Amino acid sequence: MPKKKRPQLPDSITDDPDVFGEFKVAFSEAVASAMDESDWKKFAIRYGLDDEILSHPRFLRSMQWGDADYEGHVLDLIDHLCSASVPAIFYLMDEIPNVRRNLDQRILDAWDGQVDPLVTALSHSLEALDSAASGIDLGAYAARVEDALPHDPQQAIGATKDLLEATMRTILDENGVSNTDKMDFPELTNTCFSELGLLSSTKPKNEAEGKIRKIADNAKKMILASNELRNLVGTGHGRVVGKEEELTADDASLVASNGMVLAAWLLRRADLD
Repeated sequence: MPKKKRPQLPDSITDDPDVFGEFKVAFSEAVASAMDESDWKKFAIRYGLDDEILSHPRFLRSMQWGDADYEGHVLDLIDHLCSASVPAIFYLMDEIPNVRRNLDQRILDAWDGQVDPLVTALSHSLEALDSAASGIDLGAYAARVEDALPHDPQQAIGATKDLLEATMRTILDENGVSNTDKMDFPELTNTCFSELGLLSSTKPKNEAEGKIRKIADNAKKMILASNELRNLVGTGHGRVVGKEEELTADDASLVASNGMVLAAWLLRRADLD
């Protein structure tokens, strides 16, 4: 009989050291609150963890007395199991009901390997535009956005802002506009829209053109808002890590998918002029 393949932790967890570390801490906290003494004894017998649990001088005792070092011992155990006994991690995740209930949705999404189908489709579409956009690797920017979701909404917002900024600078540079590196984001956006003829102050030729101009104006507002949102939820501008405003993966997906569409639209507009 063929040898049974050993289960592996999801790549969406292990590929990023920051995500892997966050997972271990969050998972150990969820497990610590979900397991009682009987659960630990059964778990230890099932996976041969006598030294790590049953014979450990502090593991069960710290839990019995509610001591502060209990979660630390569980964290040590989870760190060990992630490399030495991956099936035990799957057992805790799948067979102990309260573990999943105690985990943040971002951790569950990363564990389940969920991807945003819209962002993924748009990311692949942007890669196809690379050959038409000299000086900008759209695929690299789009991949950063795609890789950040769902586990890091803040990073997705930052990558979307970078994508839009790089797109507009490339358009202006190719049109011979100088000193784009000295422009802040609002000036860059206004200059790009002006260069592409999207800020006309003349009266529309007809009602349809008026509606198109309104849509273009709203597109500019969306681009500016993405930068403002990045400043709110990111860790730059003197903000302390962990103190930035919260943002859900769904919200970040909305911003990222719109940012990709707008980047592609600007490049097509520049190509048509």
